[in-house]
Amino acid sequence: MNLAFIKRLLNKKSGISIVVLLLMLLSLAEIRFIYGSTPNHTAENLLVNKVAPLANFGPETYEIEINNEIDSLIIPIKRAGNLILMEVVIDSLAGNLILDTGSSSMVLNSIYFRNERRSGNYEAGGITGGIGTVSRIQINSLQIAELYFNNLTANVGDLSHIERARNVKILGFCGLSIFNDFEVVVDLNNSVVELHRTNYRGKRIYTGASSSKTDVELQVEIISNVIFIGGTINRRKLMFCVDTGAESNVVSSVLPGHILEKIDITGRSNLRGAGNQNVEVLYGLLNELKIGKKNIRPMPVVLTNLSAMSQYYGIPIDGMLGCHFLEQGVFYFNMKRETLGITFYNIDEEYE
Repeated sequence: MNLAFIKRLLNKKSGISIVVLLLMLLSLAEIRFIYGSTPNHTAENLLVNKVAPLANFGPETYEIEINNEIDSLIIPIKRAGNLILMEVVIDSLAGNLILDTGSSSMVLNSIYFRNERRSGNYEAGGITGGIGTVSRIQINSLQIAELYFNNLTANVGDLSHIERARNVKILGFCGLSIFNDFEVVVDLNNSVVELHRTNYRGKRIYTGASSSKTDVELQVEIISNVIFIGGTINRRKLMFCVDTGAESNVVSSVLPGHILEKIDITGRSNLRGAGNQNVEVLYGLLNELKIGKKNIRPMPVVLTNLSAMSQYYGIPIDGMLGCHFLEQGVFYFNMKRETLGITFYNIDEEYE
């Protein structure tokens, strides 16, 4: 259902229009939206796993040592719902770490890290509001495939609801901050993440692992290790967070009507962030989005208020581009060059 159509009904004075609108809204509450790539996953319980400190806390810092000098590495990934998982070992404990480019720091699941000494309690927030107290701990080692990190500081909080929702062992999630020395390539079609070590200018050290030609290369804004890019809907320039930890795209519900009319509403959903709070949201199909000079195919999207996330990130954001966006191509994240490259899997002439 198009938002502009709802507005036209509301502007009419007849009782018939109000009755029709109520009937349509009641029918929306019963709709289920099934994603084609994951038939058992519905939009009824979407996860957007964000833990962002309050602005006065400042960005998270890491002390990282890498044991082995690896220039290029391919890491197999798997999916739980639309979450991207890497198999890891943290202090001899094996499990899964969510790759979450929308998070400024690593957050570990407190149910597996109960005995570590904690410090620096602070209030953190997510897309559905405050999530309570998060602490810092020190871990001795993190192993991702053949890559080893030593002496990392990480945040720790209760992420047990993610495990219950996706029925998989989740040790935590991490953003791009631990991969600052690498170009990170996310290729969901082939179920891999590639890491290519870069020099101080952001160029790959191993020349044999040259990048593929990208269809789009964007200069990005990086704030607290999170990447933000510009996009356009109906000729309006907007700011988006690129977020591999979001199971769906998200657009702010307070954007002007000429932008929201590009979204066809198809139902309602429950949205859950890094905390246990649920909020009811509208979801549907985003029919228009341009990134760089490329028109993006219609994608599923959730409508919700993003004022809390804007506060936590310290920058006004209009949306979050999540898993359905990442499914459209191979993505090249280069933190040193502050660029994002995209090679689309299939380019439909209609969307050139």
